[in-house]
Amino acid sequence: MTIPDPFRQQLAEFPAPLRALVEAELEAGNTIVAIENGFPAAPCGASVKLAKAVSDVRRRSTAEVSFCARNNPSYAGEFTTEQRHFFVLEPPLPPEPPPDMDAIRKALEPKPDALSQLAQREARSGPEVLRSMMQERVIAEPAKPAPVPQGALTSTETATSVIRLLHFRDPRPPHEVQFAVERDLMTLFAASMQNDRLVLTASAKVVGAQYHFELRFEAALPHTHCYSLRVATSWADAAATHHDYYSHTADSWFSHWTRGFMPADPPAAEASAPERYQAICAAALNAEAHLDSVPALQQTIVAAIKQGARFTTSHKEGGTNITWNGAHFVRSDYGDYPDHITYASEAHFLDALRKFYDWETSRNMYPEKVSELVAWRLMLRLMRR
Repeated sequence: MTIPDPFRQQLAEFPAPLRALVEAELEAGNTIVAIENGFPAAPCGASVKLAKAVSDVRRRSTAEVSFCARNNPSYAGEFTTEQRHFFVLEPPLPPEPPPDMDAIRKALEPKPDALSQLAQREARSGPEVLRSMMQERVIAEPAKPAPVPQGALTSTETATSVIRLLHFRDPRPPHEVQFAVERDLMTLFAASMQNDRLVLTASAKVVGAQYHFELRFEAALPHTHCYSLRVATSWADAAATHHDYYSHTADSWFSHWTRGFMPADPPAAEASAPERYQAICAAALNAEAHLDSVPALQQTIVAAIKQGARFTTSHKEGGTNITWNGAHFVRSDYGDYPDHITYASEAHFLDALRKFYDWETSRNMYPEKVSELVAWRLMLRLMRR
């Protein structure tokens, strides 16, 4: 089987069982979307991302290849060897429907104990008990999910592109919403005022597809703020065999990026008070004006960690916590590869932290690297306070 030229040299580094799996899939009509470094592969390894799920006959563990079904925005099933350095990954599953918040709230309501219910039933006549049981059965049935407001979400799709526009409300000021989205994307937004509205834009390459983002601060209401997020992507330049893959991943990524937002109808034109809106915009534009250098960002991180902030990662094999123990910066790894490191000085800690997040901060630019200023600003986003 002939491996496509862009991937032949990279695939030659994979273990023979994984190469055989990929070659069998290519023979069956599957295609390679990308070969990437970074999670879930080890720093010395890589991952092949396929356009379609692996055929049923090969979608299982063998003596040399371990298979595990996953469900996250990046991939579904994974195939790897015992060393877990290299992986073959399937495309993600379609996004699941949003949770039924009414049913969740109902389940959390206090319920009368069983003895009280039994005593009440015995005190009533037979027909009354039957009616009560029927009513309880109706109540116990899960409620239908609350519908998304009609004007909250619009979508424009073609065979090779999709544009999603979500209107939502959030009590946080614009820069805090911006920082939250930047943490998910690992991409910084550029802010500007357009027609008296604060607009933030960004672009990122996500699993081979170019995405464009526009976050708008639409209105400042008395107790909340109105926003819109526009996400557009196109895969017209990709091979036709990859179109289904990019279509599915576009849905999954949009659901992931907007999972914490409350959809709402667009605000009325007169809803926002101009003076209050402009004051909030000015505060957002100046929120990090003082963090204009790498040392300034580093000292902000150092001070925050000494006050209780931390860096935390978690994955299927364990995770890492980076904290301050009152005297030193420390790194604790748990799971399959437990470890504990105490850094001798602040300089050693900052150097180790930069190396730890080297791939994460440049994941949307691979094989290029972001600047040091951008890297440290993205690391500030990853810090948990």
